[in-house]
Amino acid sequence: MARDIADIQQGIINTIQGDETLNTRLNSTSKTARWRLTTYVVAVSIWMLEKLFDEHQLEVNTTLATQKTHNLQWYSQIAKAFQYGHALVMDKDYYESDDPDARIVKYAAVDEINGTLIMKVAKDNNGELAPLSTAGPNELTPFTQYIFRVKDAGVKIIVVSDVGDSLRLVMDIYYDPLVLNADGTLISDSSQTPAKDTIQSFIKTLPFNGEFIPAKLVDALQNTQGIDIPEILSVETKYAQNDWAAVQGKVVPNAGYLTIADEDLTLNFIANVRG
Repeated sequence: MARDIADIQQGIINTIQGDETLNTRLNSTSKTARWRLTTYVVAVSIWMLEKLFDEHQLEVNTTLATQKTHNLQWYSQIAKAFQYGHALVMDKDYYESDDPDARIVKYAAVDEINGTLIMKVAKDNNGELAPLSTAGPNELTPFTQYIFRVKDAGVKIIVVSDVGDSLRLVMDIYYDPLVLNADGTLISDSSQTPAKDTIQSFIKTLPFNGEFIPAKLVDALQNTQGIDIPEILSVETKYAQNDWAAVQGKVVPNAGYLTIADEDLTLNFIANVRG
């Protein structure tokens, strides 16, 4: 890991001051002394080189992780490499040409459960996560066939590409009456709804197939303009046609991501009156 420029420069200065010959010649204590300025230039050069080494090491590690077969990250990468409407080279697991515009899978995550790989995928639909379509046009069937042909022999994979798990949330929002209106809008700009916007942004920016942790949502709301105390009364999720289930501490969405409809978001705004 690259050291700080100041640490590198100080190391050079210490070496000079510890050398009897150099110390007698380079003994000015002025910060603008030519020899001190030279040590800074050298320190910057060394820092830049160390940063390049760091970036190179990261690139090598990433390449090794994504090219190594038989691991979960490799399967995530081949999912994203799918090119809709393109045929694989005969008896091979790659395409004849590279077409980035045909790569419709933007999000992919793979878990292993009881010896079976669960591959969750989604596409980007105007900035929103969405499942691969099954009609008009059918995107899921070609993708599933692609995975079947490129996967390792004997590996069982279940492909999941669904509408995001539904989130239902009920909260009390104690707000600063100097900043927010009773309906949660900003006094200075009634078109803005800080609490609702923070919740939607928090859900949208969760890592694909990442954990939803209600406590972290509370943290985000506490840092939101005009909100003094956010209190979750109930939080539930629902996948597909299943029943609503209460979130106990955290949850990983079955579809890999969450969505929340307006009717599933209940915010009770309570003025935090003092005195």
